[in-house]
Parts: sequence; structure tokens; C-alpha cells
Amino acid sequence: MDEFDLSLMLKLTKRDVESEYWRNFVINRAKQENWFEIYLLSECVSREVSILVDNNDNYWVDWGTIGSVNLSPPIGAVLPFKLWVHTHPSNTAYWSLTDRNSLELAKGILEEALVLGMNGILSTKLESICPQTDIKDLKNLCWSENEVISWFDFYEIDFREYYRVYRTRQNKIFGEISLDKFEFRPSGYI
Repeated sequence: MDEFDLSLMLKLTKRDVESEYWRNFVINRAKQENWFEIYLLSECVSREVSILVDNNDNYWVDWGTIGSVNLSPPIGAVLPFKLWVHTHPSNTAYWSLTDRNSLELAKGILEEALVLGMNGILSTKLESICPQTDIKDLKNLCWSENEVISWFDFYEIDFREYYRVYRTRQNKIFGEISLDKFEFRPSGYI
């Protein structure tokens, strides 16, 4: 599935998304850093999705509920993890209390994390408080505090044009997902 067919997502059930086809879809989109399509899939099925990238660049996909997905290292994954991505379907990108607890537990075995929401992407990286900190000295490590990057800024495109193109292709997902929820203005725009 090279071209993104939004209408396929409308036919999904919450259970279908766990199939090999959709797992590969998520992995391929993650490899391309196409986070918006992963977010849309998550919103279509009203379930959070978690993607872990291990030290050997293996991708691991896990589906949760509308309100949570566990950060659970899969058997066979190689530490440390390079990236953890998860979604907040029908919600904004922010670090929930559960997310913050997961990040605290993942210090030393996770390098970077993203949360995808209707307003864009929020990221954090593990940083040293002191210049000479050893990665094993967890008390001197903290997660960076970043601001949400809107979808517009992340892709550097006009999402209204994106919407128009898909609308003309008869994809009906945009009738189901209101574009009013998405952030189309560049960050900092008043």
C-alpha cells in the first residue's frame, strides 16, 4: 500500500487494526516518519497505538484502548530503545501522567519519545543535567521539555491543500474526522 487510501480506514474495526496488514502499514509509515497517517489510523479506530524502535532498528507495534497503551518492551527487542511513539486519538499531544511515569521508568533504556495528537507532535529526548554524566547515572538524566510542533510546521505544507486533494479523490475520511480539530496554523501564529 504505497499510496495512502484514507477510505480503507473507514472500513476498519477496532479488531482489524491488529492484523499483519495494518501492523506493516504502521511500521512502513513510522520508517518514513509519516506520523500524521499513523495518527489518523489511530483516530479512525479510536485506539492508541505504540511504536517502539529498538537498538537494531526493529519496529514493534502495540495497540491499546482509546485512553491508554502500555510502554512494554517486547520479548526479543534489543536495548536501548531509540524511539517510542504513541498516539492520543481525538486528543492533543501532551505528556499525560501515565506517559510521564513511563518515561521516568524508561530512563537509561529509551533515547527519544514522541506523542501524536490532533494538534501535532510533541517530542522529548533524554538529556544529561551535567556535562560529564555517565548514561548509567540516572539521577543526572532528565527528559527535555519541548513544545508541540503543529502538523503544518512538521510537514512544512498547507494541510488545507492536503485536504482538498484527498477530498477530490473521493476519500471520505475527512467527512468523519473534522479538520477543525487539527492545527493548520504555523506554531507561534496569533
